[in-house]
Amino acid sequence: MKEDNMSNVIHAEIERLGANATATHALNYWKKLSDACRLDGLEFDPLWDTSSSEKPPEASELPPHPLLNSKLRTTRTLITETPKLDAHVYRMFRSNFPIFSLTEISPPTLNSPLWRNVLTATSGTIEDFNFMTLLRNDVKEMFWMTEESSSKVGLVPRSQFVMIELARCKEGYYDLGFRRVLRRFELKRAGDELRKCVSSSGGDGDGDGDGDG
Repeated sequence: MKEDNMSNVIHAEIERLGANATATHALNYWKKLSDACRLDGLEFDPLWDTSSSEKPPEASELPPHPLLNSKLRTTRTLITETPKLDAHVYRMFRSNFPIFSLTEISPPTLNSPLWRNVLTATSGTIEDFNFMTLLRNDVKEMFWMTEESSSKVGLVPRSQFVMIELARCKEGYYDLGFRRVLRRFELKRAGDELRKCVSSSGGDGDGDGDGDG
C-alpha cells in the first residue's frame, strides 16, 4: 500500500513538472515573439495621428516585405538552436505540407498519419521533439495563461509547434495586423493592472481615513 502511495506521488510530481515545462516553453517563445514584434513596430509602423480623419493603412495596402531579405525581426525569429536548423526544419515542413493553412488551425488536421510520420522523423533533429507544448490555433490570438484562453490553444508535440511557428514567422504572419492586435492587447492588460492598483490604493486610503476619524 505504501509503495502504491509513493508511486502515485511520483507520478503526480512528474505530471506537475511536465505541465510546468509545457507552460514555460510556450511563455518563453511568446516573450521572444512579442519582443520582436515591438521592435518591428518601432522601426517599420507608420506614425498615425489619431486626431486625423484619415484611416491608417490596412496591412494589405502596404508594400509586402520580401521575406528572403526581410528586415522584420519576426521573420528571423530563432526557434531551434541555429538559423541553419530553422531553415532545414521549415523546408521539411513545407515539402510535406505545401498548402497547410497557418491562419486558423483546426486540431483534427494535426493528427493525420502524414503528420505522425513527419514528427517521428524529427527525432534527433529537434531537441525534445516529443515533449508537449502549447500552440495558439489562431495566429492572431494572444497568449496568456488563464482559464479563458485555455480553449484557444492546443497541446502539441514540440516538433509540431516548431514547424508551425517557424512557418508563421518566415511567411510574414506576424505583420502590421498582428502588431496592432498585440498593442491593443498590451494596452488592455496595462489598463487592467492600473485599475487594480487604483482600486487597491483607494481601498487602503478609505480604511486609513476611517481610522483617523
